[in-house]
Amino acid sequence: MSTHRQEEIRDSLADSDVFGALYDEELDELIRFGGTATYPTGKTVFQRGDPGDSLMIVLSGRVKISNLSIDGKEAVLNFIEPGQCFGEVAMLDGKMRSADATSLQPTELFLLKKNEMLSFIESHPDVAWRIIGVLCAKLRRTTEMVEDSVLLTMEPRIARGVLRLARDYGRKEGEHVRIELRLSQRELGGYVGLARENINRQLSAWRMAGIIALEHGSIVICDHKALNRIATGEE
Repeated sequence: MSTHRQEEIRDSLADSDVFGALYDEELDELIRFGGTATYPTGKTVFQRGDPGDSLMIVLSGRVKISNLSIDGKEAVLNFIEPGQCFGEVAMLDGKMRSADATSLQPTELFLLKKNEMLSFIESHPDVAWRIIGVLCAKLRRTTEMVEDSVLLTMEPRIARGVLRLARDYGRKEGEHVRIELRLSQRELGGYVGLARENINRQLSAWRMAGIIALEHGSIVICDHKALNRIATGEE
């Protein structure tokens, strides 16, 4: 691996949610343990039931984590952006993959096999605490999504989903917040557990009310307070 390439990977890992606190020399050691892989748009990274033998970090591109519901509809569990980690649960507990992972655009991943990851943690035990933190954050997010799908009607469920995306992928633009993760209405429907037609109808109503704007495939929250009131059932 060239020095320039190693520096590119090191920079990506330094921005990651798992390894961001490591020193450069520790990151260089980690890179020697792992390797990279590239995937074109729409390529399966792994499927539910596959052996959980590796942890992955997105260097570039985007990965969707999803499952099929009982009635055959796609349930989107998460979107993995550059610097974010996935696949660590099955790798750590030794069980099969619990969901599908698919590249949403040309994607490059950094991969650590289970044995390599365990060797690295043995020499850097503090890394384990960072992984625990990532797992806890993902558990909280999944719990929120399950509660929303069981307890909420359509409008507050969509509002909470949009606010959750704004929290994870939002960028302030004056008084507005732009969600930089571009999703189709079908993908947003899979994320909140509703049909695309329901998403289209609700987003159109909010756009007409001035609560959101739809610009070049992005959702822009124009009235954050109004959307919060809908999400909490105050309207």
